[in-house]
Amino acid sequence: MGRESLAASSGMLFKYQQQQTAEHGFWMYQTLIPLDIAYLDENGAIGNILQMEPCASSNGMRCPSYPAGVKFTSAVEMNAGFFEANKIGPGDHLKLGKENCKAP
Repeated sequence: MGRESLAASSGMLFKYQQQQTAEHGFWMYQTLIPLDIAYLDENGAIGNILQMEPCASSNGMRCPSYPAGVKFTSAVEMNAGFFEANKIGPGDHLKLGKENCKAP
């Protein structure tokens, strides 16, 4: 929220302790840039990728939600078009190690 840009090869990882339902999703309230989101299972397999547009409303209740459409345990947000440009799609796997993650 509030970011005006995201470096080309950077993203945001959201990890959950428990599996989330297919109805659970993300919204773009106070998000200024278009993003893609990949929803991953416990093995790092991508179940679904969605394109999310910024929401200009000052009322979060007026911003659309982007439900995963699949059960998931983590999600990765990247700049819009990242997954397509890198030929990454459902069924592909994301492998993370501590050396690949750093706080802002």
